[in-house]
Amino acid sequence: MAEQSRKWMILVATIWIQAFTGTNFDFSAYSSDLKSVLGISQVQLNYLAVASDLGKVFGWSSGLALMYFPLWVVLFMAAFMGFFGYLLQWLVIRNIITLPYILVCFPSLSLSQYVNIFVCSFCAH
Repeated sequence: MAEQSRKWMILVATIWIQAFTGTNFDFSAYSSDLKSVLGISQVQLNYLAVASDLGKVFGWSSGLALMYFPLWVVLFMAAFMGFFGYLLQWLVIRNIITLPYILVCFPSLSLSQYVNIFVCSFCAH
């Protein structure tokens, strides 16, 4: 019985972590700014949204990383990915740096991936 309740607690904790990090719904908050700064069409913006969703597909890599690295290293990697991804997008939106369209996809991948690493790291331990 204790194992069954632990699984439900992990599920609830996972949902709360994903809800609080905001990466599942924050793209719409800044996508119009990103579209105007980059001068891209709605179709290209949709591709960026897909890139953000594709980052979630690589969630298995966090479990793989936990097999070979200690928890604090994996959490540090996730924090770095989140910081780097948001920093790049902020710099692009503020017109501090200019990136080609294809390079803007990588922060989107990074942002959705770092949530998976945090969630899997906490669920594994």
